Amino acid sequence: MRRRYERISKACKDLSEEAFKSYTGKRDYKRALEIYSLLATSDCVPSDISNFSKNMLGRLNKKIEENT
Repeated sequence: MRRRYERISKACKDLSEEAFKSYTGKRDYKRALEIYSLLATSDCVPSDISNFSKNMLGRLNKKIEENT
């Protein structure tokens, strides 16, 4: 059970880093939005990553509203 938790945590962390790179570096808001919404709504995601994803979804919403 512990190994499963560690694998899930590592995968979530990697996805979060990819979304952050898409958001800041590439300005690929669509990709970042997809990843952050997945991380924010999934049940098995650790709470710290889920809370960070919800925060980033709020930031993305503001960025998208500013651009339109």
